[in-house]
Amino acid sequence: MAGIPAYQRVAQALRAQVAEGRWQQGDQLPSEHELMRTHAVSRNTVRQALTLLASSNVVHRHQGRGTFVAPQGLSHVLGDLRSFTQVLRDRGLESGIANVSVTIDQNAPLEAREFLRASRVWRVRRLRTGDQRPFCVMDSWMPDHIGSKIDAEVLRRRQSLYAVLVDDLGVAPHEATETIRAEAATPSDAEMLDVAAGAPLITIYRWTADNRGLPIEYVRSASPGDRYEYVVKLQG
Repeated sequence: MAGIPAYQRVAQALRAQVAEGRWQQGDQLPSEHELMRTHAVSRNTVRQALTLLASSNVVHRHQGRGTFVAPQGLSHVLGDLRSFTQVLRDRGLESGIANVSVTIDQNAPLEAREFLRASRVWRVRRLRTGDQRPFCVMDSWMPDHIGSKIDAEVLRRRQSLYAVLVDDLGVAPHEATETIRAEAATPSDAEMLDVAAGAPLITIYRWTADNRGLPIEYVRSASPGDRYEYVVKLQG
């Protein structure tokens, strides 16, 4: 771990202990003074580590009370355009992908067809996992000039669709608009996510464009409510 800043090493150690079950949801972490002694670092280093963990929702900090383990689903901060793979890795989870398919979709949703303005639309479907646990079913619809170049086997290997777009195709997601809804799991969702049909899901619809404002992707992602959450950071 040479070359890794001290606060990141402390954050990694605490994240691992949470993942191993040393502390459960709602448990209070040791005090800053105890963490300083345990890890032989300064108070500022401990605070930086805790801030890093709080930003990815591993812990919640309460002034005057201490630091507590947060519910361990995935968190995504609104306004942060990142791939799901990066969200998983930031949480210290092993990212995975399964059930990958890339097909022409003759019955693409109206929203996808209207946004992409393409005569032929492709659907990229995959199940995203963290530490081998199903977290999210993702369907991305893309115009023909992009979707026709997506190879399912390459996506399985690379895992991140955004990595394939940027590194292999030179297509860079630049801005996106998202809508978040509560929806019931369809039979297909339920089978992939290992939940009951009709179970509540957090469903996110995203319209993504490149730096020229041209549409590149319409996506639906569906996750069980106990495995994923969105975080809104406000400042006054």
